[in-house]
Amino acid sequence: MSAADLIEKRATDLPAATLVRRPSFDEVCTLAAERTAELLAEAVSSRGSGHLALTGGSAGIALARSLPATFAAAGTVGPFLENVHLWFGDERFVAAGDPDRNDLLVTGLVEAGIPETNVHRVCGPELVAGVDAAAGHLAEELSATGPADGRFDVVHLGVGPDAHVCSLFPGHPAALLTGGDVVPVRSSPKPPPERVSLTFDVLHRSRCVMVVAGGAGKAEAVRAGLGMPDAVGAPASCARGLTTTWYLDDAAANGLTA
Repeated sequence: MSAADLIEKRATDLPAATLVRRPSFDEVCTLAAERTAELLAEAVSSRGSGHLALTGGSAGIALARSLPATFAAAGTVGPFLENVHLWFGDERFVAAGDPDRNDLLVTGLVEAGIPETNVHRVCGPELVAGVDAAAGHLAEELSATGPADGRFDVVHLGVGPDAHVCSLFPGHPAALLTGGDVVPVRSSPKPPPERVSLTFDVLHRSRCVMVVAGGAGKAEAVRAGLGMPDAVGAPASCARGLTTTWYLDDAAANGLTA
């Protein structure tokens, strides 16, 4: 069985995604943030810690804006947030502080009470010799301080117009890695060219995968992502966990059948 076939089989064996649709992108991001707070609170209560993998792009920006207020509104502050860990579904291999870094989005969450020591940033070129070393460091950190059972409580995903998720791009060999949790990405079709990404192995183990998309420019990718699993042509179609929910505004959901 090829790697693509294996990924597609694993995705097919997981429950199909459910859909949350609202008129505006802000509305669906707020709902995703509220559900994230609930799931992390449950994780801390039952397992002692909660692990959230964040996304970048427009979805990551909107979710990072919504999450601090959502935590506060839910009363999930203080000792609760001290036990929440933040990870990144992917990161661009550029230096700390570079505007391309996804980890710049966590400022509000740290200010809300998540300790900086619980923010698991991917090493940049100022810290390690190359993207392989950055991926290796993240894999080691996941093994040492990640979820005890290897299952993220929540994974946030955006989806690109080409139906990529994380830095798992259509037709790119890095998207087809199996047997590992982290993959270095070279020659990314979207700049910057070097990245570090979680793999489908991680997504498929996760308790809850949330795919968040807004705007008419994402409608075609959404249709592909909600179609039959196709690891090569539409990686988003294989982005499933033990539960999976797509949060879409009306523009992104345009063309979906009822």
